[in-house]
Amino acid sequence: MKVVFIHGRAQEGKDPVALQQTWEDSFDEGLRNAGLDRPADLEIAFPYYGDTLDSLMEELEAPLVEDVVERGAAQDDDEADFRGEFLAELAAGAGLTDDDIRENYDGDFTERGPLNWKWVRAIMKTLDKSKKISSVALDKFTRDVYVYLTNRTVRKRIDEMIEPHLGDQPCVVVGHSLGSVVGYNVLLEHPAKVSRYVTVGSPLGVKAIKRRLAAPLRMPPETHSWYNARDKQDAVSLFPLDAEHFGITPSIMNHSGVDNHTDNQHGIIGYLPDPWVAAAIHGALTLPAGDAT
Repeated sequence: MKVVFIHGRAQEGKDPVALQQTWEDSFDEGLRNAGLDRPADLEIAFPYYGDTLDSLMEELEAPLVEDVVERGAAQDDDEADFRGEFLAELAAGAGLTDDDIRENYDGDFTERGPLNWKWVRAIMKTLDKSKKISSVALDKFTRDVYVYLTNRTVRKRIDEMIEPHLGDQPCVVVGHSLGSVVGYNVLLEHPAKVSRYVTVGSPLGVKAIKRRLAAPLRMPPETHSWYNARDKQDAVSLFPLDAEHFGITPSIMNHSGVDNHTDNQHGIIGYLPDPWVAAAIHGALTLPAGDAT
């Protein structure tokens, strides 16, 4: 059996071999924590798209919020709407109010809203000061997710780097952060024999993202089960992928008890060592042939 690891954004400039080893070491740690052994002859695929995504962003000259607010870069109202909606959900999830955001806002308060780039920046700064996640990371994350979801050329280039690794034999797919969005899209567009899709630190439950996915939301064809894990303090993984936030049939198995030890409680090295996550991957890898449970 094979496991396909799909990384998230901000991996540009890294050594793919070393990065894969980090994922493998973290997974092995999780197996030990769960009292399990790595299955014999396990094949691991690690499609690396970090540099390609970064290059595409440069080619498109996709602006950051700071570029728009401070340097007058070209504005895209749909992108501002996406960023504003996404960040407002994160702020609400973190218990932040408009009054909290106003302390970091330098415009006319009556003009606040998702299409006001200064208000978008103020939300990022407020989340940064609350120590949920840095404003720089949020700026780049929301830009990259938006471009992947709305630019067909970018999506096609990234998806084409993932799809060949799925193969024609049963496999387990693990997607982290943006990688969970990429994985979902690839499995919809290129159905593969997936015993289990495992997502960690996933933003798929956020409305701004769901509205830009193919409708209706559904279990990818030929994917037998889906397990999702999150740290409740992970600002990106705001909601469990349950009936309320990502209602599909069969339903997704959720685990919100991860204690992610990384600084932003979002890093992959804080997710794969979790025994529930490791057991979810291991359990699918060791299923009898044809078992879809």
